[in-house]
Amino acid sequence: MKLWKKTVALMLTTLLCSLVLVGGLSLFLTGKRALENTAQTFGRQLEAAASLMEQFWDGSQYSLMSETGKKAYREFQFRMCCGDGYALINRESGEVEGNFTGYQIVDLKAMDMPEDSVADDYRIQRLDGKILLLQQTMPEQPEGYLLLSVRNITDVFAELRYTAVMFLIICFGIFLLAGLFIYKMMRRTVRRMEELQEVAGKQEMLLGALVHEMKTPLTSIIGYSDSLRHVKLGKEQRDRALEHIEREGRRLETLSGKLLELLGLHRNRAIHMEDYSVKELFDRIRTLEEGRAEKKDVCFLVECEDFSMKMDPALMESLLVNLIDNAFHAVGKGGRVSVRAGRENGKIFFRVSDNGHGIPEKDLDRVTEAFYMVDKSRSRQNGGAGLGLALCESIARLHKGKLTVESREGEGTVVSAVF
Repeated sequence: MKLWKKTVALMLTTLLCSLVLVGGLSLFLTGKRALENTAQTFGRQLEAAASLMEQFWDGSQYSLMSETGKKAYREFQFRMCCGDGYALINRESGEVEGNFTGYQIVDLKAMDMPEDSVADDYRIQRLDGKILLLQQTMPEQPEGYLLLSVRNITDVFAELRYTAVMFLIICFGIFLLAGLFIYKMMRRTVRRMEELQEVAGKQEMLLGALVHEMKTPLTSIIGYSDSLRHVKLGKEQRDRALEHIEREGRRLETLSGKLLELLGLHRNRAIHMEDYSVKELFDRIRTLEEGRAEKKDVCFLVECEDFSMKMDPALMESLLVNLIDNAFHAVGKGGRVSVRAGRENGKIFFRVSDNGHGIPEKDLDRVTEAFYMVDKSRSRQNGGAGLGLALCESIARLHKGKLTVESREGEGTVVSAVF
């Protein structure tokens, strides 16, 4: 697994643990608070019932009654003051004298509640799928008895379960959204880092290739200059040395110019897109290149449909000039170079073709690399730097297009920019 995926997994695990911990604690505190509020409410009702019994209790008459009368009086007062949900129990014998709870009271000691407990103290008991809240208090009258409250709070727990389910759904949704956001952000960051690494690698290769390409002409210039300074040369030898120095100097000038243009494209600097007539662009290209074609005795054909496209005219002119320049170098006297623009399958294409010497199949995949030359000796004689097609590919990419090269050795080459 890649490092960024492990990082995402670690972040998601941390997020999930945090949600579970915070969620579990929140649910526990919410449930505890809800149960305490319910116990307090029923506890106040229990205290009110006990207070009501004490208020209506007539101790003087009660002391004069027989045991049967006392029992009847206790049941009457209990029925009148308490009602549903309560039971009156003799503390000493455990006998239940009044029971409106709806449940049979079997063992009071099983509640495990201290005798001095207050009404807010409670116990929870499960019975036949129900959850019961048990509370007790000892009223002052009748003496020796306790008042037991039994309340069904199943609905409270059902509401807590519903809250827990909703909370889990919300947490799961948050986890999914946060996970998706983290994944996309990490993926975008990693992709950006990979792009920067790729650019850095290309710049390093470009710099290395530049140093290598400059070394040869500089060595020649230095060698011929040294000969001119220290060796007596004939006029013909001196002219040849000066011609060589000039040719190598111009090649360095071309190299530096194209390199600066290529670096400017990598930085997307001074790119101005506008709707521009392709026919007007090709008319200007025809004017620029016709004189050169006549000098080289090359048949130069320009064919263009009349339409417009969004482009940077200066960059697109540079693309065509570089492709045509390569075509002129590839053909000999009497050769043919054609330039064509049109629309095909919903796409726009610029196509430059020649019937020159062609490119070997093994070199086709590398011809757009900076400083790559199929025939270095011929390229240097023509002042080439190996940057033309790399420049064209960058221009095509800036216009959301791509550059394709088709060629057969000895038959010619077709280079297409498709947008």
